[in-house]
Amino acid sequence: MPSSAGASGNTIGALPTGVATGLVRTVTGGSADRAFEVDVPETASSGVDTSSDSHDALRSWDVVRSTFRPGEALTFDERYRYAQLPLIDADHPLALAASPDGVYRGGRYAEARLAVVVPVPVERLFVDPIFLSYEADLASAPFAPKLARGIELRRAHRLHATLSSIDADSGFLDALRTSVGEFTPFRVRLAGPVIGGFNRGRCYLPATADAFAPIQRAVGGRPAPLVGVGLHHFRDELDAAETAALAAFLERWRDVTLFEWTVTELAVTSTNDDLVLSGRTLARIPLHAVE
Repeated sequence: MPSSAGASGNTIGALPTGVATGLVRTVTGGSADRAFEVDVPETASSGVDTSSDSHDALRSWDVVRSTFRPGEALTFDERYRYAQLPLIDADHPLALAASPDGVYRGGRYAEARLAVVVPVPVERLFVDPIFLSYEADLASAPFAPKLARGIELRRAHRLHATLSSIDADSGFLDALRTSVGEFTPFRVRLAGPVIGGFNRGRCYLPATADAFAPIQRAVGGRPAPLVGVGLHHFRDELDAAETAALAAFLERWRDVTLFEWTVTELAVTSTNDDLVLSGRTLARIPLHAVE
């Protein structure tokens, strides 16, 4: 599980520092049909490549991927400052008490939001050798002390990739069980980290799978423009040197498959904040294996 050492930058587990060079994982799943994620602005979806090739699905993240010029420093965008930072440190001088429209207050919203998600098996993720090497490299980076490691510990058991936001109406769970339960288990791949221009301060691991687009069509609702796992969060902005180290880290792990697993169930969740600290699992929908 993530270290509770907070700003110390300690990693998951106690392995020596690793690097991405030479790490290869055999890909056992198929290609990715499409990628989506709940915290990417909907305007980005118009630039998303929806072809069925895994490489194209990962290229979709290039629409929102931040690139850092020499001398540039990582700064938080407005959304991160009102939606995420108040949950990490409510007293942070950059934290905004509310969003411009007043929907977010203290990082939370009054009306719960529901979604169909892919749960991440953290008990396997946090002992995976390649992921542990990634975490060790992250912990040794110059910017590591500015990561909000404590928040990772609090939300570790809630890690997920959002497929589609949905509305709760009469009988919606029964309808979901019928539409989604017809799917068979499928493979998901987590790729190397991305920091986008939206929620700038949060680091995502892009997720790809052949089954994402068909399931999203079956679910209906509002498909997320990109699918990924929001994993790391910064509690402070970076200076130019730290940002250069971050850019090198992102590039070093960009083409590495960090983790793969077979999804055997989906979940319906409800939350009043984007980090899902208030999250509740309303239902689990098993996928039926082919007999």
